[in-house]
Amino acid sequence: MPRTDDYKTALALAVAELKPLNPKRLENRTGAQHFVDSSQEGLILPYFGQARRITWPEVSVTPGNGAGEISLPEQILILHYLLNASGDLLSGRTIDFRQVPEGGFYWSAFVSRAQKPLLSTFGHDLPLYVKVAATLGGEPLDLGDAAARFMAFPRVPITHVLWGGDEEFTPEATILFDETIPRYFPTEDIAALAGASVYRLMGAAHQFRQSR
Repeated sequence: MPRTDDYKTALALAVAELKPLNPKRLENRTGAQHFVDSSQEGLILPYFGQARRITWPEVSVTPGNGAGEISLPEQILILHYLLNASGDLLSGRTIDFRQVPEGGFYWSAFVSRAQKPLLSTFGHDLPLYVKVAATLGGEPLDLGDAAARFMAFPRVPITHVLWGGDEEFTPEATILFDETIPRYFPTEDIAALAGASVYRLMGAAHQFRQSR
């Protein structure tokens, strides 16, 4: 797992790349909204349905309402999205992680980071998945035994598909992406983003279980 120093280094590199860029020119290809106020300008970008404010010239990431802090991994994903977004429209054709560049090489890490946590949390409790996914803005889909699509960013959907187990078969789960995702993120970031999509649900599931 990356150390805090690794995250700080990655964040500093992304900030340095973004500083000389004009945020207005990033608006169309990222789906963000450009703004200008008395002292700064920047972009408002949805991240899993929550507004994030990225400001220039210093390049910082804060919640849309200006209160609180954003974790280092989330800041890195947001800045990498701004740097890498191609502006390509979604194709509607999905792929799994093994179909992204070098996905096979990172497959075991992806499974440990995203697919196994999804399965271990919800594989034996699909009604809980449906409830949590709806609460967190997931669009229900007619796939598997339970499925939902989440818009991680305006051009980046992530789809979870789960199959419940029985006496003969164990539960299964998969995570799918639009085939354009390599034009928005490098492979390591795709794995991190998939993990982030699952950890959000896991946190909500824990709260639901405590309230039962």
